Amino acid sequence: MKHKQFGFYIENLAKKLEWVGIAGVLLMMLATVIDVIGAKVFLSPLRGAIEIVGFGQIIAISCAITVGLFFKRHIDIELFVSWLSERVQKNIHFFISILGFVFFAILAWQSCMYGISLKSAGEISSSAYIPFYPFAHVIAFCAAVASLYYVNEILLYFKGRGDKNESS
Repeated sequence: MKHKQFGFYIENLAKKLEWVGIAGVLLMMLATVIDVIGAKVFLSPLRGAIEIVGFGQIIAISCAITVGLFFKRHIDIELFVSWLSERVQKNIHFFISILGFVFFAILAWQSCMYGISLKSAGEISSSAYIPFYPFAHVIAFCAAVASLYYVNEILLYFKGRGDKNESS
């Protein structure tokens, strides 16, 4: 599989995860509206609304990470880097890509292990009785996709170096 196809597949997966993240935001909004209307009008708030909002946040934030990486929506601080030569900038970007890959790979691995331990312990939320482990696995999956984004960036770095070597 060529790196362009690899990047294309990861980008499409990130776009699909963005919609899952939007569903998480909608879940938070729906839980809040039902909770407020239930508490004010019917004097019966939604049981576990705070937990549902928290789980919605996990879904929304985890799923938005990779699409934010692909479309450069995260904050970059390039004050000093922009003063450097293009070659040095590319080397710094390569180093940052390696760090990003390592970080998200470890996050995926540890979140998966944490999800397994939550499942074996039978951990559930206190008032809504929602199990915790699926949300740890959501974090693990989204972090794995983010690490694949950085793999794509590393491949692009080496492709750029190969193109320069072939032309000279």
